Amino acid sequence: MIGNTFARLTGSKRNLLALMASSAVFTAGCANMATTATNANTVSPAAALSGKIHGGNQPVVGAVVSLYYAGQKPTPASLAAITTTDAAGSFSFTKDTVNGNLADNGTTNTFSCPVNDALVYVIANGGNTQNNGDASQSNSAAAFIAVYGICSQLTAANFVDMTEVTTVATMAAVQEFFDPVKNANGIIDNLIADGTGQQFNIVAKLPSTISLLADLSAGTAVTSTTLNAGSGNINPSVSVTATPEPGKINLLANILSACINTANASSTSCTSLFSAAQPPNSSFTNNFIHGSLPAPIDTLQAIYYMLNNPLNSADNQATLFGLAGGVSGPYQPALATQPTDWTVAVSYTSSSTCGSATGGSGGFISGPVDINIDSADNVWIANSQATTGNLSEISSGGVPTTCVLVGSGGSQGGATVDSAGNIWTGSGTNLYRYNPSTQALLGFPTTVSPIGVTADGLGNVYFTAVASTVGSLYKITGAASATSPVAPVQISNAVGAEPVRLMPDNQGTTTQSNIFVTSGSTFVSEVSPGTGTGNLNGFLTTQVSTNGNSYGVSIGPANQLFVSANDSGAISGFNLVAGSYNPIAGFPYTTPGDIGIATPTSISVDGRLNVWIPNHTNGTGTGSISELGSQGAATGLSPSTGFQKDASFLNSSRTLVVDQAGNVWIAGDGANFITEVVGAGVPIFQPYSLGILKGRFQSIP
Repeated sequence: MIGNTFARLTGSKRNLLALMASSAVFTAGCANMATTATNANTVSPAAALSGKIHGGNQPVVGAVVSLYYAGQKPTPASLAAITTTDAAGSFSFTKDTVNGNLADNGTTNTFSCPVNDALVYVIANGGNTQNNGDASQSNSAAAFIAVYGICSQLTAANFVDMTEVTTVATMAAVQEFFDPVKNANGIIDNLIADGTGQQFNIVAKLPSTISLLADLSAGTAVTSTTLNAGSGNINPSVSVTATPEPGKINLLANILSACINTANASSTSCTSLFSAAQPPNSSFTNNFIHGSLPAPIDTLQAIYYMLNNPLNSADNQATLFGLAGGVSGPYQPALATQPTDWTVAVSYTSSSTCGSATGGSGGFISGPVDINIDSADNVWIANSQATTGNLSEISSGGVPTTCVLVGSGGSQGGATVDSAGNIWTGSGTNLYRYNPSTQALLGFPTTVSPIGVTADGLGNVYFTAVASTVGSLYKITGAASATSPVAPVQISNAVGAEPVRLMPDNQGTTTQSNIFVTSGSTFVSEVSPGTGTGNLNGFLTTQVSTNGNSYGVSIGPANQLFVSANDSGAISGFNLVAGSYNPIAGFPYTTPGDIGIATPTSISVDGRLNVWIPNHTNGTGTGSISELGSQGAATGLSPSTGFQKDASFLNSSRTLVVDQAGNVWIAGDGANFITEVVGAGVPIFQPYSLGILKGRFQSIP
């Protein structure tokens, strides 16, 4: 293999060959070390878990490999077993047949699953990365991570080739559950869920996302994956293609390799990496708040900081890019130009039509106009394809599971999840409720064309519509549990001419929410139960002034109100104080160019109250999303370009939502794909209607 020979060349010979590398071998996705990182399992069949470790094209010999059970608060991550790599970089662990065996205490390579099942992951530290046979040499900066899966489900088939690529892919997916600070068990670099059960179930699904970014058995980046229809209400022929950013993943891997493939942690490459990979402000960007984080001491902490720090300085970004080594880096093809940020995305496309009595002939993903997340972290898509638009669902790992034709198609908004788990979307002059459990679809005639749709925690559903230039808000009482269609009631006719977005606030589990509606003008409407002048069917409408024409709206856990203006790009932010909405410090944020805001069409908050903004106006061949922190004061968290992706990932972004693993999902006008920016946000409880009911509204799960 040319790639394998190239990986072993050094100095001028490698550079010369790099200059000659114009053939398809180097541009079609063959990593330099692809044949070195074999997927062959060379250990005994009795071993329950096994793997190899490669730093670039070299096996890592004598590395300490630690097997861990991920923590579930208040229990921290714990050491399950330990071993070292052999002369080929291989390692293995043996699974005890007795669960919870106290003899398996982390001092041997034998482990037993805990009574409370756990996510199993492995971290490798140190070892000789030079392949020179010197047993006394160890690079303490070399660190790798991989996730095996849930302990009770592990078998001898589980094998990982731990490389810089698989480490980057793993960290991208698990970053919001990764804590670089030493825990109560003395473990540094540990994974932990919050122990509510909800978050544990989300963490258990992370291996599916990791596998879309890297081939764990080969240690290389994935170029694309075809995901066939899973069980559910869907034609078996439907498929989705998941396309990540292998060039960026390889680039990040090459940056780590520059340090790993040196003799020790004091090398210039390692000290440069640790100086330039600046820690994030954990009060904004992560599940865990520690104040000031320490400088990295190994490559695992360095890649965590790179992925989790969205606003590293330009000088540091350039230093990190320079470490990659261009075409001489071990993982190719890698990005040849410095990216604006280190975020990693996956685009989900489908050329399938649903082709069934329920799904009709419309495309599975065709003009997605709205997206939302259910309690299991599945993604629901309202498609706007004229006459044949469908309501579609993919799992958190991209598997297509539902496609339902709703009315005449052409949704203007929806995929909204109510507090009972039903999915709502508008089509024509009907609002439709789909029950994923029974697969039953029920139409609610409206006489008007629904635009925006939302649901509160009491089982009520709301939608907006416009007649001439008069915007109205309607309520369907008890919609989540209704056994037959319920006529909607108009509760406001003063929400403006463009009531595109709406959302409830949190008034507890027994009190009616207030509904906030954007207007297309310089106000957002608050529609509340009450009597008085202007009362309409028991509801009053009041206006909250905004800086610019309101288009997107989102509510925080303490009923903080955030509004985007699609004309000025300004973001208004308010705290509720004694019944009045007062600006949060630093709001309105009126310098959109500082973080790349460009014609924002919606906004969503994440679990740390960061405001995520899809940008409808693109640059040449690129699209972007922006992030604005609001903890204490408005703080820009994205670069002046926004987080950029090429047009196959972001195209006139229209709507955005953050899921319970911190992934940011975006849909764009006219596009036939949706995009996931992996782990970029802080996890937030979904859906918000269930959050109201469960007392978890807009909180970290």
